Amino acid sequence: MKAGPTDAVASIHVAAPRQTEVALHNVIGILRGSDPGLKDTCVLLTAHYDHIGRLADGPGDRIYNGANDDGSGTVSVIEIARALASLPKHPRRSIVFMTFFGEEEGMVGSHYYARHPAWPIDKTVAQLNLEQVGRTDASDGPQIKTASITGYDFSEVPSILADAAQAAGVKVYKNPQNSDSYFSRSDNQSLAQLGIPAHTLCVAYDFPDYHKVSDSWDKIDYKNMAAVDCAVALGLLRLTSDEAPPKWNEQYGPARRYVEAGRRLHP
Repeated sequence: MKAGPTDAVASIHVAAPRQTEVALHNVIGILRGSDPGLKDTCVLLTAHYDHIGRLADGPGDRIYNGANDDGSGTVSVIEIARALASLPKHPRRSIVFMTFFGEEEGMVGSHYYARHPAWPIDKTVAQLNLEQVGRTDASDGPQIKTASITGYDFSEVPSILADAAQAAGVKVYKNPQNSDSYFSRSDNQSLAQLGIPAHTLCVAYDFPDYHKVSDSWDKIDYKNMAAVDCAVALGLLRLTSDEAPPKWNEQYGPARRYVEAGRRLHP
């Protein structure tokens, strides 16, 4: 049609939406270690790639994209894997990079992995899980170049990461309100209960669009996320290079159940 006003009418007929069941999988990539004495042990870097679907009805956008929860963690796992795989020499220990399905449905994917591991559980020395690392507008105030780890006092992993992160200009700290209470609320719990020192790192525990359709890509602070990812990569290099694997904190009461699980794993 020519430009300008017109009396033309267009009709569009769109078929009703269909739902099809599919089988979901954990997605795993392995970077083999370079040290003959340590390459048979590994560290896990994980995130979950699912979210909560869509609104049943209503006008406007009904898709829960989950850009921060946990698209940010998923892409971070991929980019950190890309960066470490490009090193002239691989880290001493192996690294298993994995994205889980079904975290929002009760940590289904990580529970499945705990029962069907791709790497022997007794040769897995630590897990770092990434959740909500893209948004800096946390409900308790802006979080710029900071990250918090759940269960900060539970094991040696958080202090190792905090020390390594300084080189990236990132402060890894203990959130006094959420550190312990959030420990069992993400995919690190599935491995921790087997005795593996496992923690979740996040930038914002809560943010304005948490579990809303408005959790969209344009609200991610990509520059800050890159800095946090750099800090995570440096922490992984420490965890994969240290001769001694990280240990649970036997002196901290809330960690006692995990200390006992660790003793069963390594009698």
